[in-house]
Amino acid sequence: PQLKRWYSSQDSSCTTNKASIVLIGAGWWSQGWHLPHLNRNDSVTLSAIVDSSPNPTSNLNPNLESLTALASRYNCPIFHSLTDLLENDVGKSMDGALVCTPHATHYAIGVELIQEAKRRYEEDEKNYRPLSVLMEKPMTTDVDEAIQLYKLLMERKNADNINRDDNDGDDKTTTSDSQRIGGGIGCFLVNHSANFRPQARAAHELITTGKLGDIRHVTAFFASPLSWIFDDPSNTGWNETRGSMLGNGFAWGQQSHLLSWIYHVAGVENLIPSKVFCHMTKSDKTGADVSHAATVICSNGATFSLSGTSLLPGNAHSDPPVGKRIEIKIFGTNGAVIYRGDDRDPSSGKLEWLRGDDEACGAVEVQCPDLGFEFEDLDQDGNGPASLQCFIDSCLGLEYYVGADCLTGLRSVQTIEAMYRSHVSGNCESIIDF
Repeated sequence: PQLKRWYSSQDSSCTTNKASIVLIGAGWWSQGWHLPHLNRNDSVTLSAIVDSSPNPTSNLNPNLESLTALASRYNCPIFHSLTDLLENDVGKSMDGALVCTPHATHYAIGVELIQEAKRRYEEDEKNYRPLSVLMEKPMTTDVDEAIQLYKLLMERKNADNINRDDNDGDDKTTTSDSQRIGGGIGCFLVNHSANFRPQARAAHELITTGKLGDIRHVTAFFASPLSWIFDDPSNTGWNETRGSMLGNGFAWGQQSHLLSWIYHVAGVENLIPSKVFCHMTKSDKTGADVSHAATVICSNGATFSLSGTSLLPGNAHSDPPVGKRIEIKIFGTNGAVIYRGDDRDPSSGKLEWLRGDDEACGAVEVQCPDLGFEFEDLDQDGNGPASLQCFIDSCLGLEYYVGADCLTGLRSVQTIEAMYRSHVSGNCESIIDF
């Protein structure tokens, strides 16, 4: 189907053919994926690397390079804090920041970047240089922080709307365009790469154009071969709690992918979580949650059944890798969407639209038939996933697809936090809303 949900940073002052991008966090994922992807992209200048440690470490890759070695390899300066970066001309002139740090640090970094964008905007409202942000998932692991981050971004959007009204009476940013934040922010995306796939876009288009009618029920299952992570006590970032977290493990580490896909495809205004009941099982070695079963009740009465586990045998990062198994079914009053398969084998599944209209009730139409099943983009080769490309396009002032914005990230955080709260209390828990 023709995709129309595209947004443009029309005020961007970026006039070069390259986007100046800074990577914040130089750990396992950054060194294995983000840095090579950015370095290969002819539309990107990797302007700096930021990490608090001169020698990043990870149990998932014991051979990480030091910041000094990375600076030499990628020919860019290094900084040991975001504050230091923003005091430098490099930080003041960057077009975008890719944040790949421990989950608990996302909020503070996000706020500091939004404040930098605000400074630019208020310094010169007509000629400011927008700052785009790509935040790794989950957006945060604290629901109050996620809410505050969303509110702060919306304040910036409202500031831009007021400025447009005062200047020319032509408000180009509509209420539906919540992803183009304004007020100094070019975009704020969360790196749920599955949401930016053509299949997710096609499913989203079916639902937002009314092909399924009103969404009434969702069933979703996600299995990852990652017991080797959640059973290892040394993987503290994946298994130990920080701050307000009531638990850590598969829900924060993996199920955020599935929830984000559902909320994006179905529409964050169609599925607004209201109550959650959940039970989890834990690793005997680490106490991390390794499986769960949850029921989510939405404000419009829609329900969805959510389950997931890390107990799938194998290793998602072995050679050859073992794929994750995903199954999603979304039912509306006038049709359904089914998407399932092995994310390492495109031939294992497909996106199906089950029609419920009078003209072809019961007919099955395959969407994106040439692509089969794809979910997360874990390819280390090439220029990176579509989520990264959309972020780069925003940095260049080009049109970009919004697969996961701040509100989508917030919905996932709200749901997962309530899942942990329900498991602890043994009761159905209300979503903490804003």
